[in-house]
Amino acid sequence: MRPLFLHRSHFAEVGELSLRLMELILGACRRRAGTAGELEEALRVPPGRVSLLQRSEPLHDGLLVAARPDIVYDSGVPKFVEFNIEGNVGGTLQADMLSRRFGDVYGPIEDGCGLAIPGSSVDARFSAIRSSLGLADGDLVAIPVFRQGALPGAEEPEAFIDWLAPVCESGKRHGLDTVACTMDQLKADDNAVLRLDGRRVDAVFRLFLSYDQPASPGLDALTSAMQAGRVRMHTSETSWLLSDKTTLAWLWEDRPLLAGSDRELVERHVPWTALLPAGGRAREELMGYAVGHRAELVLKPAGGYGGQGVTLGPFASGERWAGALRAAGEAGEPYVLQRYVAADQVSIDFTHEVTGAVERASVPFVLGPFLFGRELSGAVVRHGEPGGGHVLNSHHGARVNSVVLVNQPPGARLGAEGS
Repeated sequence: MRPLFLHRSHFAEVGELSLRLMELILGACRRRAGTAGELEEALRVPPGRVSLLQRSEPLHDGLLVAARPDIVYDSGVPKFVEFNIEGNVGGTLQADMLSRRFGDVYGPIEDGCGLAIPGSSVDARFSAIRSSLGLADGDLVAIPVFRQGALPGAEEPEAFIDWLAPVCESGKRHGLDTVACTMDQLKADDNAVLRLDGRRVDAVFRLFLSYDQPASPGLDALTSAMQAGRVRMHTSETSWLLSDKTTLAWLWEDRPLLAGSDRELVERHVPWTALLPAGGRAREELMGYAVGHRAELVLKPAGGYGGQGVTLGPFASGERWAGALRAAGEAGEPYVLQRYVAADQVSIDFTHEVTGAVERASVPFVLGPFLFGRELSGAVVRHGEPGGGHVLNSHHGARVNSVVLVNQPPGARLGAEGS
């Protein structure tokens, strides 16, 4: 029933931290690989999983065109528990809609706080799409919808297409003919040129992961066009590789190689993260450590998303924790261990969707600031709900919110909820 209030100066600081961490993650990847294919191998991604991946693509700075870290607070200090460096990051529509509505409510209030809503993340995203892909007025941008991994409530294509109407309108405001479509409306001609209703598609705005989607003629058409270099895409699936949680473990591993300020940034703002080795003594030692420090750790699939496969040690029994560690060891795919952050909580009023009853509760939250074209725009917030679970993800019942910015009162401490 209210937004998360953030000081303007702190929001700007979060943007600066996010940008530098993005650069450090790319640097960690470059120390281990020069191309997408080499990075795929370094991350132990099963060969052939990512069908849209162009393995010869270099690890260039342009991969940092879109990002949304997941930040929780520990005694007011932002902790980056994940970093999504991907064009398909979700939440822009919700953040824009909610912040605009809260702006309408709080706008008339004149109390010296300097209330303001952040800039539109939807528009910032399309500005980055147009500039990064070198698109021209009238170019056709297709947004294929999908079911696997879709926003809860938008699993059916018709509902998803309706939901994306404001995104298409933003694309048109930026001079681009932007159309949401089903995957199988995409066709490839004999020259592997991608077409939608007979028209050449100049670019695809990818909101999905190719390996997660069922085989289909439309996905085959997109794959052939991408591999033939006949269509541009925001973003290439190389960017998805940068989002692998292994990169946070690499940051901790590479601390001796970093400048002092960067090493301090990692140690202060990234919870300790370690990759479970493929085998050998190092794996046995880390597994032994994990068993003895369950209450301090989180186990995560390195390439997962949406909270899938995450086990929170403090809320798992010893038996469940041991079983999760065994399953991770037998999965054949990488997992990471991360220091658990006991997230700061905020007091929020919730209204029941059916009864209208109001309940106030102190709940944890995750802040997700958006960076498009390396510029900070808005932010999506995910709250736990009264009586809800501990994994703060919309696929696990977390509630979506937005931020409203306030002026920094003199002498106030930086951090969330400084209103």
